[in-house]
Amino acid sequence: MEQVIAHILAELKKVDGPPDGSSLEVVLRVGALAVHSEAATRQAYEVLVQGTALAQSRLNLTIEPVTLTCVKCGYQGPLPEGAVDPHDLSPLVECPQCGAVSPVQGGRGVSGIELRWE
Repeated sequence: MEQVIAHILAELKKVDGPPDGSSLEVVLRVGALAVHSEAATRQAYEVLVQGTALAQSRLNLTIEPVTLTCVKCGYQGPLPEGAVDPHDLSPLVECPQCGAVSPVQGGRGVSGIELRWE
C-alpha cells in the first residue's frame, strides 16, 4: 500500500490545483489476492495518508474477485473468498460445475487508480 500511496502522491503533483471547495476521491481497484481484507486496506490507507496531500481524501475501494474460466466445461465466475491461497503464484482450483482443475485469473495487484474531485 505504501507504493500505491507514493504513486498517487506523485500523480497528484502533476495535476493543477483542485477546483475551489472540492474534495478528492481516490478510486482504487485492487485484486482480492493483493489485500488481507477490505478493512485492513482502508485502515492502511488512512494511516499512510496522514500528513500528506491525501489526508482529507475519501477512498473509494473496489476489491476485484479471483475468477475461474474452466477449460473443460466453459464455466465462468468469481471464486469465493478463501478459495485460493494468495501465496500460490500459479493457483489451480476445481471447477464448481464439472470438477476439472483450471488456473484462476485476476485478483492480483492494483488494476486501477483514479483521482476525482467532487
